[in-house]
Amino acid sequence: MPIIIKFFKDQRFRKIISMFLLFVVQLWWVNKKKRFLTEENYQKQTKAIYRKQASVFTEMATELGGLLIKLGQFFSSRVDVLPEEYTSELSKLQDAVKPVRTEEIIKRIEEEYSCPIAEVYTNFSQEPIASASLGQVHTAEIKSHNKVAVKILRPGIEEIIQTDFNALRFMVTFAKRYPKISSVVDLEQIYNEFVETTLDELDYGKEGRHADTFRANFSEDSRVSVPEVYWEYTTQRVLTMEYVTGYKVNDYETLERVGLDRAQIADTLISAYVQQLLTDAFFHADPHPGNLLVKEDGTLVFLDFGMVGRIEKGMREELTAFVIALFKKDTDQMMIVFEKLGFLRPHADKQTLAKGLKLILADLFEDPNLNKINSEEFLLELREFMYSQPFQIPASTLFLGKSLLTIMGICGGLNPKLDLIKTLRPYAEELLAGEDKGNGTRNFILDQAKKTLAEFITLPEKLNRLITGLEVGEIKIHPSKSFELNLLQNQRDQASRIVRAIFSSGFLISGAILLEGPYFKVGLMLILLSALTFATFLKRNSNSAGQKKMGQRSRAMRESAGFRKPRFHP
Repeated sequence: MPIIIKFFKDQRFRKIISMFLLFVVQLWWVNKKKRFLTEENYQKQTKAIYRKQASVFTEMATELGGLLIKLGQFFSSRVDVLPEEYTSELSKLQDAVKPVRTEEIIKRIEEEYSCPIAEVYTNFSQEPIASASLGQVHTAEIKSHNKVAVKILRPGIEEIIQTDFNALRFMVTFAKRYPKISSVVDLEQIYNEFVETTLDELDYGKEGRHADTFRANFSEDSRVSVPEVYWEYTTQRVLTMEYVTGYKVNDYETLERVGLDRAQIADTLISAYVQQLLTDAFFHADPHPGNLLVKEDGTLVFLDFGMVGRIEKGMREELTAFVIALFKKDTDQMMIVFEKLGFLRPHADKQTLAKGLKLILADLFEDPNLNKINSEEFLLELREFMYSQPFQIPASTLFLGKSLLTIMGICGGLNPKLDLIKTLRPYAEELLAGEDKGNGTRNFILDQAKKTLAEFITLPEKLNRLITGLEVGEIKIHPSKSFELNLLQNQRDQASRIVRAIFSSGFLISGAILLEGPYFKVGLMLILLSALTFATFLKRNSNSAGQKKMGQRSRAMRESAGFRKPRFHP
């Protein structure tokens, strides 16, 4: 269905796109005012807009639910892309929404099993014990009289999700056209990762299989538990699991009152994640406090396996290499790992980045207390480092990073005096022992040979990076007068296109707002005017593109004859 028809027919789609276009207009306007403001005032106004936009998004996500909540939570961890004003506000989003009426939930269960609910469950609770954007949970009993937790996909959520995907697809396509965005982050990869993860969460059969895998991985560790899945009562839209009671992992007062050792719980959690990452290559990707319970005997219970992550063999090897390099304080090796995992943007200044890493490592090893690491000051320093340096979080490792940050926060709350380096050292020593097994000298020589070969292989890339660096400013070339005139004309054309786009967006947003009230006809006229403006823009753009191609042909002919203009980078 074309975008304009979706805009007219789907109120949800219209609200999301209107919000997005409004954000674009706001950012464009403050950027246009930049030349009239001091740097301090410009930064102040920009940050105020960021905060306001994040607040508006949070309110709309809470109101509409669906994917918007998950999208906000997803981007709250993108400290490498979004400024602190966005991420701090988005991190407040909780995946808790108004529950669906129990009658609708029962109807969905009966549709799934093609029989009355009484033939499946007894004592089905009328009130849910949890309600999230995709599903909600009720308690019940099965024929064996075992108490179970029944997770049901919200009725109609598939249609809502599809609308949100369409809106998100439009926004990604729009944003990719701007080099300032596309050069910083791979939006296409993030979109695909987000879609894949969400679709996995819509399949409760898959979630049940994830739980079974996790339980099998920890079958020999009595400190960790996973509820049993009752497969005869489970479908793609209904998941039935063993009902488990326990204390929330962040309910510190209760944990102490019942005599549980908070420090021991933190150690168990760290040990569980080390196994998940370095041994199993399969980890729980949403370990917030609501998904972690502690039984009376201190057993740690993992719940909700809708979001899990898998670590490919190559990534697991690089993670192992990173842990070893961390304890050796080998920033050169850490840089190699970062590059292999895709953490460095193209043309990154590795020397500057390595210096920054050395400072952070020195700070970390000097005071490895988790209270310090979780402190606002340290996290702000880390955030600023990632945001200012040529650093990016690949979509493939996004959930891993988010999980680790969440675990660090939980462990810091359980045991504020926890020494992270001391706790991780036994695992690192085990890895080091495996690395040094056999002839230490032989391993050292092989390691150096690998580094030398890597340097040789990447030499052409480094030369290319050097040339690019020269092109972007280290050597300045003054263009001819005619080239300056062409550049000015291009800037005027670009400004004209931006103004038309802004007017078109303004008419569209105003029309969408008026459609909801008594001024339907006025709103309709504004939307038609927006479409007309957009069509004119496309026509002019097409003509401009044709002229540009002719110019390129002419330039190619001149160059083939031996006349070349210098490269110029403003």
